[in-house]
Order: sequence, then structure tokens, then C-alpha cells
Amino acid sequence: MRDRHARMLDWAVEVMSTEDPERVWPFLTEELLTALDATLILVKEEPWTRERGSVEIWPARLPPGDHDHDEPVQRHIRGGYPFADRYGTGHDWTPQSAARITGARVWQHSAAADALHQAFGTRHMLGIPFPSTGPHVSGFVVHRSGKDFSPHDERYAARVQPLLKAAATHRSFLTALRDASGRDRRRRQANQSLAVPLTPRELHVLHLLATGIPADAMARRLGISPRTVHKHLHALYRKLGAADRLSAVLRAQEAGLLAN
Repeated sequence: MRDRHARMLDWAVEVMSTEDPERVWPFLTEELLTALDATLILVKEEPWTRERGSVEIWPARLPPGDHDHDEPVQRHIRGGYPFADRYGTGHDWTPQSAARITGARVWQHSAAADALHQAFGTRHMLGIPFPSTGPHVSGFVVHRSGKDFSPHDERYAARVQPLLKAAATHRSFLTALRDASGRDRRRRQANQSLAVPLTPRELHVLHLLATGIPADAMARRLGISPRTVHKHLHALYRKLGAADRLSAVLRAQEAGLLAN
């Protein structure tokens, strides 16, 4: 276990050094697949329910016989049996195999085991949840054919669990940073495309305008007089070709200066 844990530590350092969120899961899932002698990993990064939440498969492909659109398989994946009940109702986040949670016989004869075996050719699953609060669970579900995951495998999963949680947090941060940078860049381009671009203060006033707060509240927020706020508003209306607050916000949205 020491060697496996040391390798995961090395991968975690590599992950925390990257600035590309798309590199995080390939780094970590490759090592998990090797360390746990696994076939594939389902990554449930955000809290998910039977109705919503993304589920990714690593390696980023399905085995022969693509079941991506097989409704029963998708239903069982999203249902999360037996991990949703195990981790969504308590505070014990210890990684465990499906058979250990339900009992080997119950798991082997479950509809979920049959559906996932038909889809992926796997017999066993190991849940590695991201500790959180609330009834919804996120984390990794590791699939394997052959023998079930051993207590040794579960202890390894428990040791690397904090690293995986930290990597997920880091990936979310990188994704949000990338998305925000992209929005900022598009808004700068949209502003420069105006006949007369808005000044930084006018852009600030525009974003406050979109929240619906009155001019007096804007003045307090910006530390300026209401009269100065009205000057900025008149300049906004003129540059956007708008007659009032509502039309100014709508014009700004159409121009790409505000989110719709």
C-alpha cells in the first residue's frame, strides 16, 4: 500500500501544479485504475440526484457496445445504488465496495449489478465519496471485474480519499477561474465594439443597474453622490442608445456586456 499511496501523492502534487482543469481527472484516474486493478471509473464531480448532475466515465470511452444511451443503465448509474443510501444518510464516508455494503449475495442478485455488468462487463464497484453535507453524494465509483475489492483496497482508497477531494476542489476552482476569464474577455471585446466604449466606472454602474437597486443605493455602494450616479446613468443610456433603466439592461445583455 505504501508504494501505491506514494504514487498517488506524486500524482496529487502534479495535479495541484496544473492550471488546466481538463488534466486533473486523467492524472488521477490513471493511477486509480492501476492501483486498484480497475476497469473504469465513474466520476460524479458535483452533487447528483436521479434527475440531475453530470457523470463522466474514465477512461473517457465506453467499452465495446456503447451503452451511453441505454436508459436502464443510465438509471442505475444515476440511482447510485447502494452508495447513495450509504453515504447520503450519515456521516461515515469510509470507502467501501458495493458487496460489503449490501452483502455479497444481495449485490450479486441486484438489478444494478446486472445492468452494469451488461454495460461494462464489470462485477464489482468501490465507492470513494467526497465528504460533504446534505443528502446528495459526489465522488468516484471504481468498477472491476473478477474478484471483489479487498479490505486492503478499501484502506488504500481511504488514504487517498482526501487527495481526491482536494483535487476535485482544485479542479472546480480552475474551471471557475477559466470561465470567469473567458467571460471577462468577451465583455471587454463587447465593450470595445461599442461606438463609444463604457468607462470602468460606467461598467460598474451598469452591473449595479442590472441588480435593480436605486440610484441612492448605488451612490452609497460606490462612495459617490447620487448626482454623480445620475451622470453615469445618462452616459450609459446615451452610449447604449437606451431611454431608461430596463432598456439599458436589455441593450447591454444583447451587446454581451451582461449575462442574459
